[in-house]
Amino acid sequence: MSSLSRFRSCKNVSDLAYLVGYQPKKLSYILYKIPDESKYMEFEIPKATKGVRKISAPIPELKLAQSRLAHVLQDCLAEIEKGQASGENCIISHGFKRHLSISTNGARHVNRKWVLNFDLKDFFPSINFGRVRGFFMKNKHFLLDEKVATIVAQLACHKGALPQGAPTSPVISNLIANHLDIRLSRVATKNRCTYTRYADDITFSTNKKDFPKGIAANRDDGSPSGDWELSKRIRSEVRRSGFEINAKKTRMLFRRSRQDVTGLVVNTKVNVKRELYKQVRAQVHSFIKDDVCFKKVKIGGVKREVKVSEAALEGMLSHIFWVKGAEFNYKRLNRPTGPNEPGFYREYRRFLDYKTFVASPQPVVICEGITDSIYIKCAIKRSKAARPKLQDAKSLSGLAIKLFQYPKIGSKLRVPSSVQHLNGGTGDLKELIHKYKVRTNSLANRGFVSPVILLVDNDQGSREGLWGAVKTASGATKKVDGTKGYYHVTKNLYVVPTPKLTGGKDSMIEDFLPSSVVTQKLGGKFFNPDEKTFDRKKHYGKRILAEKVSRDHASIDFASFSPVLDRIEEVLDHFSAFPMVQGRVKF
Repeated sequence: MSSLSRFRSCKNVSDLAYLVGYQPKKLSYILYKIPDESKYMEFEIPKATKGVRKISAPIPELKLAQSRLAHVLQDCLAEIEKGQASGENCIISHGFKRHLSISTNGARHVNRKWVLNFDLKDFFPSINFGRVRGFFMKNKHFLLDEKVATIVAQLACHKGALPQGAPTSPVISNLIANHLDIRLSRVATKNRCTYTRYADDITFSTNKKDFPKGIAANRDDGSPSGDWELSKRIRSEVRRSGFEINAKKTRMLFRRSRQDVTGLVVNTKVNVKRELYKQVRAQVHSFIKDDVCFKKVKIGGVKREVKVSEAALEGMLSHIFWVKGAEFNYKRLNRPTGPNEPGFYREYRRFLDYKTFVASPQPVVICEGITDSIYIKCAIKRSKAARPKLQDAKSLSGLAIKLFQYPKIGSKLRVPSSVQHLNGGTGDLKELIHKYKVRTNSLANRGFVSPVILLVDNDQGSREGLWGAVKTASGATKKVDGTKGYYHVTKNLYVVPTPKLTGGKDSMIEDFLPSSVVTQKLGGKFFNPDEKTFDRKKHYGKRILAEKVSRDHASIDFASFSPVLDRIEEVLDHFSAFPMVQGRVKF
């Protein structure tokens, strides 16, 4: 049964609760027991241009319920749109949707003679409680029971309207604005224009010699960027759909000027504004130099410098990376026949390298892959011996160390770990060892805060180049073969091999799990980590085992991981013996 069919079949609060994965009593408590004035935290943030934006952030209990409802509604919206049209060029609303973004919105208006932008006034607040409730009762795709429609509106609305800050507001606004999209898209097609909407931001574009008066006309009859007025038909369709135009934000952009759509330049390709890129680049330089950076914003008509958080800076770097690198082949970077790293890529990597290798407040442990990190996290949490160097009840993870985050299984290549050339495996760690000095030289003028530990399997993979990399980078005169507890490679970089097994046999991290765990039969298959002998019909791999360990970690005895954890603690002791100046170690 589809999500839309399941949603339509709901008749009461219990049905809706089960649909979003809640017990009815818990959902009822959120709806009726928590006072309305206690359900949201309200605050203001400065807008990019001028003024402030009012945010109503739901409390965690309500936010989780809204997030689950939003997920169901996203499925319903996708199902509705699939029935209306097919193909990338038929997508007309790009805001707050899976796999869509301001980039996909801007791409529909690239290389056009005319680009018209206008905004809808008070987009979320204009969608009130009665409108939400009425939509779900009367819309042909839903036709919900009156009780269920009321509950949806109660979950989604605050002070009688959709709040900016609730997970449900974007998808419900898209559902309600769907009629507007269809009507304006028809007008655009009739006038040989392209139409898209991103939240409250509406765009028409065309390559016609003259911009069609059926959409907008120049009242001044002067320059192309003069005073433009939307046509009576456009204004009528917007009002008819229950929205209002913000007349102050109607802009016509001609080809010879800079054309931007939802903050992105679209003259010849989708790109970020040059001044934004320069600003972020300067902020990265300041952050690496002093651990702090600022940006200028207008507050009350006055320009002021506002501190930019580390998370906000990383978000902007990620945004630039995704926009500017949409057509870039990252797999060919740094190969003899491939391109060099572009500037925006280098800036993002410098920031991530500084954050990971130089300034991390916690020791960083980089395993060979995501599965190894799962075992280490579980082993530290379940350790019977007190390990204050590794455990921290006050941290969100419960750990006193930071495990490097690899992309989840199935994730796309372009994620932060890939920018740092760390996608898992011995090959990437070997490259990091060779280049560590070069990558940190310009970042560590003030020294290093914590050690960086590479935890590797002590097997054939390490012998094929990794030990040689350690020997070269460390300048060791003696043989490096994985027999030592740890190796101090250079600066704050260490390598910890898993301990050899009885008789000096090779080891991998799964060898330190109880035998009952690695020998268990799952789905009629047995665990086999060897790619050469792996048979899908008979075996399951490391990912399946790691997921099983993560689910069952509370009942697993991780005592056999003690030798591995001991080695990590030895590294922490070694690094702490270096003299520190203002909380950093200089090498």
